[in-house]
Amino acid sequence: MRHAEELSYEENASRHLEAADLLGKELTALEVVGLSLPGSASPHDDELSGVLGDFRIVREVGKGGTGVVYEAEQISWRRRVALKVLPFAAMMDPRHLQRFHHEAQAAACLHHTNIVPVFSVGCERGVHFYAMQLIDGQPLSEVLRQLCEREKKSSATGREHSASDQPSVGKAVSTLRLAEMTPLTGEGRRSRDYFRKVAELGIQAAEALDYAHQRGIVHRDVKPANLLLDRRGNLWVTDFGLAPVQHSEASLTCTGQIMGTPRYLSPEQALAKRVLIDHRTDIYSLGATLYELLTLRPAFGSEKREEIVKQIACVEPARPQRLERVIPSELEMIVLKAMAKRSQDRYDTAKDLADDLRRFLEHKPIQAQRPTIWVRLAKWLRRQTTAAWTAPAVLLLGMGGLAAGSFLNWQEQKQTKAALAEVSEQRRAALEMLPKRRPSAGGP
Repeated sequence: MRHAEELSYEENASRHLEAADLLGKELTALEVVGLSLPGSASPHDDELSGVLGDFRIVREVGKGGTGVVYEAEQISWRRRVALKVLPFAAMMDPRHLQRFHHEAQAAACLHHTNIVPVFSVGCERGVHFYAMQLIDGQPLSEVLRQLCEREKKSSATGREHSASDQPSVGKAVSTLRLAEMTPLTGEGRRSRDYFRKVAELGIQAAEALDYAHQRGIVHRDVKPANLLLDRRGNLWVTDFGLAPVQHSEASLTCTGQIMGTPRYLSPEQALAKRVLIDHRTDIYSLGATLYELLTLRPAFGSEKREEIVKQIACVEPARPQRLERVIPSELEMIVLKAMAKRSQDRYDTAKDLADDLRRFLEHKPIQAQRPTIWVRLAKWLRRQTTAAWTAPAVLLLGMGGLAAGSFLNWQEQKQTKAALAEVSEQRRAALEMLPKRRPSAGGP
């Protein structure tokens, strides 16, 4: 359709009568988002291209799993908004349409400082959309990309500085410092301010999620791309496309289909079994996001979807301090508790996670603790099912062999003691049988 020089509605409608209505809707949707085709003419030529109801589309700002987001102007209010439009191709799939309306329904009933508010929901000329507040900023996924680029630049600058025979120290230090500055604080990524900012963002996201959880809404797709950072440093949660509005416990069960971005799935989501998917799945995903902000590495780095899912379900993530020694141990323990494999081992609520992050900021003792050796052993046994059954058998066999060896050694020692006692008794009897000498008269 993009490359055709001549494409008219009339010609194709007459050639394919059975698809005439559908073709009209699709061409209309293309016109709405400003993609009118050369030589095309639809049954809606009298309508202004790029206008959807009360909204005039300005430009595309992003794409997601449930739609395309445009910057638009709401004509009646004369304000800029973010307009999320269901792609025209998705209109053919009822599941996409249902998911889109779930997102609009979930977001429209949430009114929180850190949740992007929805202004209106509608359908115009067969195009489904909803308007929300336009956040002047960028998603955390873009922040992470910038951080990674600056990290590489910092490393490259450091190597060049070391290799130079006559380095310009002032210029090198200035360039290195600029490369290390982060878009979060303006300070180095390994500074105290950076880690405090990560904790602050975690608090804002956790409190927003807790607000949604209290109203029966689980996001189920928490990830950096769905967390927006505005220019004032405030965080906004958006894109509730996977969030079911809970009317019963049954709505919490997973049907066996993996939903959400694989890298940030909770273990219960990754297993894709008919298990309870409750609010603690969001706690895990937020923990995985904070992990990546701290280390600039995903908790599980495989590029293959199947391998990521397997790692999430069975492998413990590397401790953040092993990757970056300067990461505060309290922050590490909080993140690892949020990312516990079993949902019952995580924080009970997102508010509990926010409270622990706040304790870290206030230099108070946190609730999360480093797992004991018995907890680590229990985790290992759960991961290694075969080994869990083999290890006791090996242990019993080893104990049996040790017991048998000890018994034989005891028997040998007993026999040796008996023989020594017998020899000692014989020596004593022999001494008693010898005649006793009497001392001579002049002797001593």
